Amino acid sequence: MNRRGRLQSARSWLPTYSGKNVLKGYCKHFAVDWRCAAVELAMLGVEIDPAYLAMRETTEAEKARKRKEREQQQEAEEAAPWHPYTDPLAAYLDDEYEALYDLELQQSVVDDYRTDPPL
Repeated sequence: MNRRGRLQSARSWLPTYSGKNVLKGYCKHFAVDWRCAAVELAMLGVEIDPAYLAMRETTEAEKARKRKEREQQQEAEEAAPWHPYTDPLAAYLDDEYEALYDLELQQSVVDDYRTDPPL
């Protein structure tokens, strides 16, 4: 449903809404995000506390920041070697062939980058 349809439907929905948080109810009922709901409710003449909207904004920014940190941490864990070897010879001498293979792959990626830098 587009904005015009939601606004028409909301005129009849608002008087029947009996919940505590009209913004949250509007979001659920019309399947829109809270920013869109806030704009449309303002168009309908419903007053929403600006402090509440600011709190929602900071909460969402905090969630995005935490999500980004978590993704960066996961990427760092994936990039970290799963073995203690830094020298292929040490891995070979300890019969750690999987670690040796991993080290050789890492070295080949570095060599490929040195010879063929990306554009």
